[in-house]
Amino acid sequence: MRTDAKRLGDILEAVSRIEDHAVSTWEAYEADEVRRWFFLKQVEIISEAAWKISADLKIANPHVPWKKIAGMRHILVHEYWEVDWDLLWRVLTEELVPLRRHMERMLHDSGAG
Repeated sequence: MRTDAKRLGDILEAVSRIEDHAVSTWEAYEADEVRRWFFLKQVEIISEAAWKISADLKIANPHVPWKKIAGMRHILVHEYWEVDWDLLWRVLTEELVPLRRHMERMLHDSGAG
């Protein structure tokens, strides 16, 4: 069974992977289909790990939008043939830095980081 610390680490690893392959413009993002699918997979990992974080940790950290994070995969992919690439871009460019900060703080506070 994966601990909360390991799940926080999974989230941070997925964020790092996204950052390692980041593009700086919408045009570069839109033109690179393989990279977009890679980003989507990493957001799925983040979403799944957040879903499985313990209720105790979620309650202790109400400032983290757990439901929003956990539901992101479903929001991005309404049906398997239709991905909301605009929403994914917004997540990548607006949400990852705050998410990384929250996860780093929680991992540090847990003593595992």
